Order: sequence, then C-alpha cells, then structure tokens
Amino acid sequence: MNYGDRDVPFTRITEHKHFSPWESHQGSVCYREFSRQAEPGDTPYYPIRLVEEKSLLEQYVDLANATPGVTFVGRLGTYRYLDMDVTIREALETVAAFDRDGGAMPAFVKSPI
Repeated sequence: MNYGDRDVPFTRITEHKHFSPWESHQGSVCYREFSRQAEPGDTPYYPIRLVEEKSLLEQYVDLANATPGVTFVGRLGTYRYLDMDVTIREALETVAAFDRDGGAMPAFVKSPI
C-alpha cells in the first residue's frame, strides 16, 4: 500500500505474502519504506528530475540514439519514475517490438524526454 500523505512518515507498506497469492502462508512479513534523499554511496532507485539536468538528459538521449545494439528500458534505463505495472507493460512492449521488427531496436521504445 502506498502512502503519499505529508502526515504519514513512510511511503509504502509491503506484505510479502501478497506477492505470491497462489502460495499459502501461516505468517507474514510486513515492512515500511521511508523516503530520504540519496546520499553518496547509495544506489538511487528512483530518478529525481531536476530542471537544470534537462540538457544533460537530452545529451544522454542523443548519445543513446547514436549507439546501435542497445535498448534502454525501465526506471533507470529511461530516467523516469514508473509504477511497476507500467514498467512491466513497457518491457513486454519492448519484447513485442523486438519480435515484430526482427531484432532491429531503437534506443528507447518509450522516449525519456
């Protein structure tokens, strides 16, 4: 469950038994996720787009489009925050495009800009 309210100190509660509803569990594990700014040494899982970085992003997109044989997908590959259902749908669309187009793929199936 996601929480976007300012008065809730965490952003998400996850209960793992719901990841595999075909299994039966006597107990469960729940955990809360707390947001904070990424610090040096952290792995940033969610991109935070800043206005001053738009020109840098455009340079990366131009470089990616000029690099044959590589397709960028997902949150980090397209530098976009995506819900997981959208991430999975875009991955499936990318595979379908690969099959349909005989392996000739663009750098991005969905533009990050």
